[in-house]
This record gives sequence, C-alpha cells and structure tokens, in this order.
Amino acid sequence: MKITHLKETAEVWPYFYDFCVKSKPYDFCSLPSKRLRDIKIKNSFDFYANQIVYKAEYQSKVMGFVFLEEENYCLDVNFIFGVRKNFTSPKLIKAAHAIFDNALHKFNKNYLKSQVRRTFKVDSYIKWVDRYDKRAIILTDDKKTIVWCNSNRMSVTFKVVGSNKTTEHLMGKEAEMGHTRKGPSTTLRELFFDDKKYLFDEKSVDFLPNCVLIHGFLSDDKENVGKIALQFQPKK
Repeated sequence: MKITHLKETAEVWPYFYDFCVKSKPYDFCSLPSKRLRDIKIKNSFDFYANQIVYKAEYQSKVMGFVFLEEENYCLDVNFIFGVRKNFTSPKLIKAAHAIFDNALHKFNKNYLKSQVRRTFKVDSYIKWVDRYDKRAIILTDDKKTIVWCNSNRMSVTFKVVGSNKTTEHLMGKEAEMGHTRKGPSTTLRELFFDDKKYLFDEKSVDFLPNCVLIHGFLSDDKENVGKIALQFQPKK
C-alpha cells in the first residue's frame, strides 16, 4: 500500500465529486438543481483541499483520501472517503489506518478525532464504523466524536483518574473495555476491573494534549453507582 501526502489536490476532485453525488454526505448533495448542487460540492472541496490531504493506493488503484487539520492536541479528520468500486470495507479501513499512522508520526500527535459531520444516513455511517473499524471509539459528546488510536479497541485500557466515595476503591486502576450498548441518548460500556464487570454510563468528554478524559457514572452488580473519570491514553 502506498501512502502519499499530496501537495497538489487537483487529482482528488473527480473522486470527491463522485463520492458526494453517490453517497450524499450533506444535504446540498441532494439538491434538485444540478448546477447549484455542483457549485456547493465544488465550494466544499475547495475548503477541504486547503488542508492536509493524504491519498492511499494499492497496485496503482486509488483506495481513498483523508483531509486533516492539525490542532494543538491532535489531528482532526475533517473529511474521509474511500473508493468503494475497487475495494471492500475492511480494505478501506486498513487504508485509513495506514494514512492515520503516517500522519500521526509525521505531525507527532498521539491521536486523531473527528466530528460526524455528514447529515445523510448518519446512523448507518456510525454503525458502519462501529462494525468495521476496531481502532475507533465513538464517544457520546454533542458532536458524536470518533477517536482513533494505535491499538485494537478491544485491548484499550481506561485508567481511573477521578472518583467519588463510591468509586474511590478503583482510583488508579485500569479497566479493559468490553461490549458497548448504544441507545437514543445513552452509551453504556462494559468495563472489567480485575475480571469484575462494571457498567459505565458515559456523560461527557474532555480532549487534552496527551489523552482523552471521559466522565460518567459507574455501577456494579450490587447496585452501587458512583461518579468516575476515566483516562483513555492512545498508544503511540
């Protein structure tokens, strides 16, 4: 697989336009007026094309593109798409990860994040990420942020860095994450401390230079519930 940090982005335009017309990530991609639709798609491309743009390809076939913006704490994925006619979903995910790893190393960042910006089939997109991308953790802040790290999410650990009286016995301990259950307005994650299962009700997220802090309520099998703050430390 070949990863390229593009200096010129003219070659991206036909792929970007084709993706917008077929996938319709934004409302304006469905405008009945082709002229107005095309103008808005081009304006969107011109905005993203001024950012950090990466291309992934395999055997001279384009796999996809990622548009990034450097922030103080991390890299922000502003737009990402794959060329589905050439590759399966798992292969496109591998291409995205290869770009992410290259960019994290080049810009010396610890993690990437992205707001779910699309307005069409948002739930389907999130389910697709949840199914295929094992390095992504979908948070429940108001922007539906996705965070990528350099390890499989099933091996990710969360360290307790804040507690109240009910959860203070877990202070400093690390938990492994199990299954995640998502509802209309809630996200419950299984956390295992020394093989004992707890349920974490995620409430808010803070993005810091070297980690992500996730705040919420933790409950055990004895109906004890307490406040807790977890540190998610993406690996370099």
